[in-house]
Amino acid sequence: MRLQPRPRVTVQDEYEILASFEVVREVTNGITIDSAAVTADANGDKIIKKGMPMAKLAASGKFVPYDPAGTNGSENPTVILKRTVNVKDGDHVVGGYEVAKVIADRIPVTVDDTLRQKMPHIVFA
Repeated sequence: MRLQPRPRVTVQDEYEILASFEVVREVTNGITIDSAAVTADANGDKIIKKGMPMAKLAASGKFVPYDPAGTNGSENPTVILKRTVNVKDGDHVVGGYEVAKVIADRIPVTVDDTLRQKMPHIVFA
């Protein structure tokens, strides 16, 4: 009989970002990501990582990744992205969290006091 724990398989980008399932509110009908506003990498992919804070652009009403230096609405995040998405083929509608307790170490940007103040309904644990 083997009593030692077995190593678990971790699927890429399937890590858990929620620290608690008690108080969670998802965005109804998802958010539309503006693919034209996302910068492509060397392979032409426009990947936005799970857990990225997302902000609504003032001009289009679509969402883009949080940019603390932005002046077009991207500096005011309101949603945490629910899954990793590649928007190289155009705009995507994806899920997000409006209210949640998330693990700060798994968020793809630096969680500082500025981000905490801009997202009062997200608790960074």
